[in-house]
This record gives sequence, structure tokens and C-alpha cells, in this order.
Amino acid sequence: MTSVFLDWNSQIDSGASTVEEAYSYCEQITRESSTSFLRSFRFLDQNRRNAVYAMYAFCRRVDDIVDGDWRPQSDLSHLDSLAESRSIQMTVDRQSEASSSPELYIERVRALLWFNQNLDRIEEGQDVKEPLFVALADAMKNYPIQMTHLRTLIQGMEDDLFPTNYCSFEDLRTYCFKVASTVGLCLIDIYGYSDPNAREHAEEMGIFLQMVNVLRDIQEDLGRGRIYLPKDELERFGIEISQLTDTNLASTKEWKEFMRHYIHRVRTHRDNALKLLPLLDSKARRSPAVMCTVYDEILLQAERRQGDVLTKRLGLGFVKKIRIALGSLGIWDSK
Repeated sequence: MTSVFLDWNSQIDSGASTVEEAYSYCEQITRESSTSFLRSFRFLDQNRRNAVYAMYAFCRRVDDIVDGDWRPQSDLSHLDSLAESRSIQMTVDRQSEASSSPELYIERVRALLWFNQNLDRIEEGQDVKEPLFVALADAMKNYPIQMTHLRTLIQGMEDDLFPTNYCSFEDLRTYCFKVASTVGLCLIDIYGYSDPNAREHAEEMGIFLQMVNVLRDIQEDLGRGRIYLPKDELERFGIEISQLTDTNLASTKEWKEFMRHYIHRVRTHRDNALKLLPLLDSKARRSPAVMCTVYDEILLQAERRQGDVLTKRLGLGFVKKIRIALGSLGIWDSK
């Protein structure tokens, strides 16, 4: 991966980057990161698909920065003072220390500031050079993507720089809005719609998908010191936060009851999210429909396991993926 970014930096410095190359770069990020999203994008026309690639690449890289999996190769030393000030303010606002070492934490804050600076340049009509932002700027010229949603997404990702502490489902819902509903609201501006109610259902779509992600990624998140399950709801079912690292918890009555409660909430958001599909441009409905099918299958898998998401990661096997793909084309009943 590193060589790819170095190659792109060389092209940028020489002025060789074009909009077509930038979209190709974003598509490459998508292909290397998510088969589920890529599977759903193929039903879109090329212009919409390019815009979605740009959106996905933006979201992917912000997430990678926070997780420490990627950082810009550009010289960001001009942001050192601002990053330190921002870091201090964030720790004061959250009344918490960052979850990583101070040096790594400031490095990640600096990279997020760099992302925001590039958004500033796009908003002010200035030129951007990095391929990701070249593609994003072009997508925002072609579709009414709202800048505020991109900034809120970054704010939501910033929350993951700190130990997570979600006391209630409402707290979790707020987080899901920041990191997922904002994406849904941007995507429907690409897909196209006329009924304003589509925005409410797009918010619900993001919450549905992110709450499934919480279950799918629970082991990885625990390894990073992140707990998204609401603390007061766990305690309501007699579960302590400290028990989540014990895989024996999955077989207990308390956990199974909590999971039934959690999955019921997810399905409520899912039912509201599905109302979005008929409100979208008919040529773009299939893409989010495939995503819903994939995530619904992951949720069904959690139910079949009686809520055991602790001993083995949720995911789709190869055969199931093929069946879903064929089902989306009307060749096979994916259910």
C-alpha cells in the first residue's frame, strides 16, 4: 500500500493527476477495503459509481487514520501547533485521555485536521491536489453533497480517539448518526430522490447498518479498547463491561436476553430504513437494496447463533455471497 501512495504523491507533485485518475484511485481503495460495498456499487451508472467511490474512499481513509492503519504521506508539520491545541481542547471537552500514546494521538489529530483543511479548500473553490480530494471535489460539483455531513463524519471518527463510553442506546444512536447516517445522507444526494422523507429514512439506514457493524466488529473493537454496547443496557441484563472479553459470556442467559433486545432495536431501525428504497431514483435503488440484504443476512446469522458474536466474527461465507449476488439479479432467491 505504501508504494501506491508514494507513486501518487509523485504524480501530484508533477501535476499529472487528473479527475479520471483520481476516481480510479478511489475505486482502488474501495476494491481493497470492502467487497460488500463494491458488490452494491456495480448497479450504478458510471457517474454515480465514481461519486460513490469518492465518498467511500473519504470515509475509509478517515477511519484508517483514527485506527492508525494509514496516514498521509504529505508533510503536515505546518499543522503541529494547531494539532496540539486541538488535542488539548478535545481531551478537556471529553474529560478523558486519548486511547493511544500522546505522540500517535497528535499525529492522528494532525491528519484529521489536514482532511478538514482540504474540505475548506473545496468549499472555498480552491484547487486540491491529492487524488482523493480531486475526486471528492468533482463529485460535489456534480451532486448536492452537503459539506456539513462530511465534517460531522470526521467529528464522529474523532470520538474513537478516546475510550468509548456509551451509557445508553441514545448515546450509541448519536454516534451512529455521526459516522454512518451522515454517509447515507450524502449517498442519497448521489442516488437521487424527490420526497423529502427520504432523508429521515437515510438516517435510519445509517443507524441500522452501523448497529450491525457493532456486532460484526465486536471482537476487533474490544481489542482496540472500544466498547459500543450501551453500558446501562448491559447492566440492566446483569452484564458487566469487564465480562465482554470472556467468551463464556456468549452462552449465558443474560447475554442471550441482551442480544434479543439489541437485535429487536436493530430491526426497528431496519424496518424504517427499508422505507427509503422506493423513494430513491429507480435506477439507483438496487445498490442500497443489496447493502440491506447483506447486512440483514449478517443480522440473521447473529440470531441463528443465539446472539453469540463473541466467540467468532460474524460474516458471510463464499456460497452465501454468491447467492446474494445472484438473488440481486433475480437469478436466485437469496433468502
